[in-house]
Amino acid sequence: MPDDRLTNEQLRERLRLAEECLRQSERLAIAGRFAGAVIHEVNNPLEALTNLVYLTKQEAHDPDYVRRNMLVAETQLDRLGEIARKTLSFYREQSEAKEFDLVEIAESALRIHAHRLSAGSIELRKDLPEKLMVRALGGEILQVLTNFILNAIDAMPENGAVLCLRMRTDKERAHITISDNGHGIPPSVRKSLFEPYVTHKSTGTGVGLWLSKRILDKHQGTIRFRSSHQPGKSGTTFRVSLPIGAEHT
Repeated sequence: MPDDRLTNEQLRERLRLAEECLRQSERLAIAGRFAGAVIHEVNNPLEALTNLVYLTKQEAHDPDYVRRNMLVAETQLDRLGEIARKTLSFYREQSEAKEFDLVEIAESALRIHAHRLSAGSIELRKDLPEKLMVRALGGEILQVLTNFILNAIDAMPENGAVLCLRMRTDKERAHITISDNGHGIPPSVRKSLFEPYVTHKSTGTGVGLWLSKRILDKHQGTIRFRSSHQPGKSGTTFRVSLPIGAEHT
């Protein structure tokens, strides 16, 4: 009879393939949400260009009017180009870390969930610098911030929901803090929060935080959190720290 037992090396390879499949599925899910946010963002300058073309046709005999409209149209085209460049910079397949603006990555993560924030009447409080450059895989850091923002939104109360996003930096590290006033993380799962398939949400997979931890480990980053489950004082704060200018391993 053939020996169906797997060697340790075979088991490790199967585990590696399973982890990669989880990473890919998570990336695809985020890419889909990001595409929806980008389409919404692109729609505004496209509508402006459509209106400008229509109005310019009506007044084609007036060269000054046409010139003014063309200048406005040029700014809208520049905006479309900027959206395309930023989107591609995040989602081009990367094998090496590059310089990215962490503020822009965070803003992109917020755009992904803009409809959820609006639908839930969630107050967004931002305290961000004008720019904060880090050396990273931009798409992966976007994935991490998206996971934390989505978790915060899912934990929000029906009324008075507040999401806070703040960035600070010291000489060596960039710090991103994501806070919510939701129901908090049950004490029973806090010690194993970053292990695979651990979740306290009825519809959760238990994969998002685990993948986020793996990504940050690769970037020499860290995650810390505190959470309260007490009525009237509940909420969770995650603090992500990334080295400035460090290569991922």
